[in-house]
Order: sequence, then structure tokens, then C-alpha cells
Amino acid sequence: MIILCPSCQARYRFDESKLGDRPRARTRCSKCGAAIEIENPTIGAMTLPPEDAEIETPATPPTPPEPAPDDRTKTHRRPPALAEADMGGQTVTGEDLLAMGVLDLPRDRRFSLAVIQGPATGQIFQIAKTRTTIGRTGCDFNINDPEASRQHAVVEVVGERVILRDLESTNGTFIESDKVRQADLANHTEFRIGSHVLMLIVTEVD
Repeated sequence: MIILCPSCQARYRFDESKLGDRPRARTRCSKCGAAIEIENPTIGAMTLPPEDAEIETPATPPTPPEPAPDDRTKTHRRPPALAEADMGGQTVTGEDLLAMGVLDLPRDRRFSLAVIQGPATGQIFQIAKTRTTIGRTGCDFNINDPEASRQHAVVEVVGERVILRDLESTNGTFIESDKVRQADLANHTEFRIGSHVLMLIVTEVD
């Protein structure tokens, strides 16, 4: 049976078999300490001497109600570029996933890098993953330029953003005349690595 504390309204489950042949008993609320009168439903209300009315068995602690489903209480996950995963007991951040090439490019756009100035003018590189390295050797996009570092810069596609990062190159990465360590690229934005000027081209895909 369910009993209710008259003071704090806490609900308890009570084993009515503990009443035996007593028509009424009393216990205390484990939450606020108030006295709770318990009527034996099988016998009905009767008047007992005070010494017979006390039952020392404490009431079972209340069971907290389960929260009702509500869309507002649901956990909202961060976008994939910012999410974290647990792999082998080690927390992997969104930047790590980006570096590992695990994340996908947006399916409604195509990204390319076109060389518009320098010895490789006219060359177009199709970006096929979310993290593309650019440099003199050992990169996704290699440019034959003595002024470029081996690992010079990286272009990262993170959701709606395209980010250019300099990889601590010797001669720097420039947008117009400004040396940048990190900058957002829009469609047709130009940037310079060594003697080469590259342009980001974003094409909508139906």
C-alpha cells in the first residue's frame, strides 16, 4: 500500500502485512520526521491504546518519480566537427577526428584549389577530404616552390566553414598582403604560399 506524509507529501510503500490485526498504526517520515498515521484497510478504523499504536518499522524511502518525456530535456549533441568520442579509453576531440580524416565533406558542395599565379598556374586540385595539407613535399597538394615549406599550410572544411591554417612555415602564408596564421576562406578567396597564389573554388552540387 502507498502512504502519504501529511507534512511534506512524500509517498512511501508500506507492507500492510506488518499491521497484523492492528486497525491503525503510526510511523515517521524518513524525510521530514513527521508522524504518519496508517489505517489497516482490512479491519477499518479502531481506537487503540497509545502503546499498541506505535510500529517501529521505518517506512520504505520514497521512490523518485520518473521524469516525463520532454523534448526540452533531451541532450543535444554538438556538431560532428566539435564532438568528442571515446576510443580505446582515450578521448578524441573533433580536431583529432578532422586530422584523422574521419569526418565527411558536405554533400551539397564541391571544393577545389586552383593555382592562379606561379609556375604551377592552371593546376586545379580537387579537395576530397576535410583536411588537406599543402606544401613542397609529402602533402596532399604538393607545389614545386623553394619558398614553400615541406608542410606549409592546411585547408580544413568544418561544417559550413573552410579554414586556412599556417603550419608554422618559414616564409608564412598570406591573404593579400596580410600574413595569417588562421583565416576563414570564402568562395574565390585567394591566398599566397611562396611564389604561388591559390584560389578556393566552391561549387554547388545538385
